[in-house]
Amino acid sequence: MTTLEAGFLLSQLEERKHRLEIAVASAPRNSELVGLLREVDSALDRMVEGNYGLCLECHESVERNRLLADPLVRYCLDHLTQHERAALQRDLDLASQVLRNLLPQNGLGVGGWETSYHFAPVGAVSGDYCDLIPSDGQLLFLLGDVSGKGVAASMMMAQLHALFRSLTCMSLPLSQIVTHFNRVLCESALAGQYATLVCGLAKPTG
Repeated sequence: MTTLEAGFLLSQLEERKHRLEIAVASAPRNSELVGLLREVDSALDRMVEGNYGLCLECHESVERNRLLADPLVRYCLDHLTQHERAALQRDLDLASQVLRNLLPQNGLGVGGWETSYHFAPVGAVSGDYCDLIPSDGQLLFLLGDVSGKGVAASMMMAQLHALFRSLTCMSLPLSQIVTHFNRVLCESALAGQYATLVCGLAKPTG
């Protein structure tokens, strides 16, 4: 794990601790909040001791993407309980369905242009991104790939989709859309996470 990623996780844990301390102070008998605070304190202690990010069972590194998505993860995928594996599979299946629902209509035709695409991610969820957005007889097309794999990459893919969809509603030139998009993405992405994106505007004239 890079120094940048470690710093990001540390800031995330410290922010969680601060919020939980405020919540516990107002509801000291809430066992769930108290338990969460203990988990965050334990994670911070492991950072100080130098064994943060290691599976408590096999002492090998926990998967990087899982740690970035949830800094409190304590076990690698090989040592999840059967109940945890089933819950994770349900989450992955739901995430896969959500991401597929974000895909554009296949065979869409706009302004004399005909479109077709094939989407085949390697895993249940991924950071692969494509979109087709009709606007005033024109067609904005996008193709992208988020760094990494799994849940963290798929979450950023969903963010790409929402960002572009909201920006295109503002009727801005494509160059300004990309500029705004890039700024928001840089401000909100996880440490070490980035996306490569190609986009263009297909008009009736070319």
